[in-house]
Amino acid sequence: MELEELKQNWNIMEERLGRLEMEQRQQQNKTVNSKLQQVRERILKRFMMLVVVLPALLLIMNRHDNYAFSLLTWVLLFVFVAVIIARQFTWWLLLKRIDCLKLTVREVCLAESRFHMSFKVGIAVSVLCAVPLLVSMLWDMSGFGDPYVMAGAWTGLGIGLLAGLRLFLRAWRGVRELREAITDLQ
Repeated sequence: MELEELKQNWNIMEERLGRLEMEQRQQQNKTVNSKLQQVRERILKRFMMLVVVLPALLLIMNRHDNYAFSLLTWVLLFVFVAVIIARQFTWWLLLKRIDCLKLTVREVCLAESRFHMSFKVGIAVSVLCAVPLLVSMLWDMSGFGDPYVMAGAWTGLGIGLLAGLRLFLRAWRGVRELREAITDLQ
């Protein structure tokens, strides 16, 4: 009699433990999906900002006939924009592949690792493309002969650097949070 009661209690406890483990796994999957959604939204916002800001930038740059940029600057701007678009698209595709419901934990970790590496490489390549562009733009602006243009350029460069650093740190925090949430799945 006691043995049967112990077996029955053991089965009940095992069933409860199984349900708790399943609930915990579902909660972890929800957390990962939430972090993925946040990172995807940030990438989409940055892409939309590029789509909105780029035409305005081109309009402003072409508006003034006496401030003509060199062909090198235009080529570097085109390369920079192409790199940014490719980077954002690559990140979006890599994030789309991370699915906790369809993939095993190992596959999710591998997909996140690919995204993490792509994030680092994408930022490095973007900076490497931005530096020559900025140097070329500043070189062209110095030839315009207007000291206010150079003052505005340096001020814009400083403000842009601070804004870019802030955006990078926020994005990096989101990527780290995603990695931590996926690590908790193991």
